[in-house]
Formats: sequence, structure tokens, C-alpha cells
Amino acid sequence: MAVSVPKRLFKRAVDRNLLKRRIREAYRLNKPGLYDLLQQKGRKLNMVIQYKQREMTDFSTIEEGLRKGLKKLEGKLNEQDSV
Repeated sequence: MAVSVPKRLFKRAVDRNLLKRRIREAYRLNKPGLYDLLQQKGRKLNMVIQYKQREMTDFSTIEEGLRKGLKKLEGKLNEQDSV
């Protein structure tokens, strides 16, 4: 898993690093469900998370967005196996 926060949106490295830390922590807290599903299906996954908003966001908003994205990804993985 990799995290990207574009320099074009946040010029200061301090801001980019803060957002990356928040994203990594949100992923760490919410990854067990995804890992269980991947292990159950016998699959591996490489993923890049890119931050695209122009303003700084608090941790709870980032975590909510990440949770939605992971649920969507889990749905796609389940959908692929049923086809």
C-alpha cells in the first residue's frame, strides 16, 4: 500500500506528511476486513491511495472516506469471484 499527496495541492512538506500519516493510520485501523477477505480468496493486492482534495481534512473525515473505498473494493473482489 502506498500513499500519495500531490505537491501541486500542498506546497509545504509538513502538510503533505500530516495527511499521509492520517491516511496510513486510517488504513491501519480498517485493513483487517480487507486482509481477511484477500486471505480467504487466496489473492494479493497492491494499492495506491491518492489524496485529491484541495483542503486539509481531519482524521475522522479521512477515515470515513477510506472506509467507503475499502467497502467498495471488497464488493468488487466479491463480484469478480462470482462471475
